[in-house]
Formats: sequence, C-alpha cells, structure tokens
Amino acid sequence: LGIGGLAFALAAQDTIANIFGGIVIILDKPFSIGDWIYSGDVEGTVEDISFRSTKIRTFAQAVVTVPNSKLANQPITNWTRMGKRRISFSLKISYKTPLEKLKKCVQEIRRMIETHPDIHKETIFVRFNEFADSSLDIFLYFFTKTTKWGEFLRTKEEINYKIMEILEREGVSVAFPSRSIYFETPCKLQQPAEEETITEE
Repeated sequence: LGIGGLAFALAAQDTIANIFGGIVIILDKPFSIGDWIYSGDVEGTVEDISFRSTKIRTFAQAVVTVPNSKLANQPITNWTRMGKRRISFSLKISYKTPLEKLKKCVQEIRRMIETHPDIHKETIFVRFNEFADSSLDIFLYFFTKTTKWGEFLRTKEEINYKIMEILEREGVSVAFPSRSIYFETPCKLQQPAEEETITEE
C-alpha cells in the first residue's frame, strides 16, 4: 500500500470502529438523549447519538463530540439513572456543648430528616461520631428522592437551614478550628515602661 492507501485504510478502520461502537451504544443503551453522563474527561447532557459519534453538552455549555469507539471502551456513569442521591457530611459542634444538649440536637436533627418529604426513609444515619481535634462531630448520611441537580441543591439547602434552626433553638454553636499553645515554663510578661514626662524649666 502507498501512503494514500494506508491513510485510507486507517480512516476506514476508525470509521468502522465508531460504527461498531455506535451499534453497541444503541443496543446496550447505557444512556439516552437528555441523560446526564460522565465518561473519561467529559461530563454533561447527551444531545445527539449517531452511529459514528455522540454529542454531549457540558455544564460550560460547550458541545463535545465524542467518537462512539471511545465511549464504547471506557466506563460511563449515568447520573440521571440514579434512583436517589446521597448527602453525607460531619456537623462539627463546639466542645463547650453540654452532653444533654448534644443528645437533644442529634435526636432533633434525626427526627427532622426522617420526616422530611424529599428524603428516602430507608437509609438515614445521624450519630454522634467522634471527638475531633476541635469539635464534637455528628455524622449525617442519607439520600434525597430526587436526582436532579437543582432539586437536590434545594433539598440540601432546606436541610441545612433546619439544622441551623435546631442548633440556635438549643443554644449550640458550630465549632471552628482552634489551637492551644502550652509553655513548659511560665512566661514572664514584661510591663510596658512608664512614659517619662518632660517638663521645660
């Protein structure tokens, strides 16, 4: 084969690979138009699926055309097909919080999440988890019913507001990072010298 024939053969090979990739995607249906997917270094909403390529609109509103041969040979995460979406974090409470206040906050937060209409009831954990360096940590782990990004953020915001209301009602403060410094020998504080008063004769 000459250079031209070799180039044609390579182009044909890529085309055939993309077509087979398109057939695999169409038959397996790992995603559909409108789905929010992540694959490789591309994340966004699927806008078009053809035999050769798939067009994905990223969150920066750019349209990325991905060869089907590439999509067919790497993992694809389909966020749209999640049945629920996880929220997990540690709520850091001040060490000045009395035991009874801490217990009350844990109970109230758990009750609030369990009765929230947008939260899955099957998996909810709200527990006093550990003594951290600067805080008493309450571990929260639960799932929203929605998987849509905007609705998920709204639900998470509502939960955060309600947690703040519970803490304010119980007079409990959120902790902030702090550091204690200890000296092996007592420090001597030097008193500032008294200002001399100069009078003119």
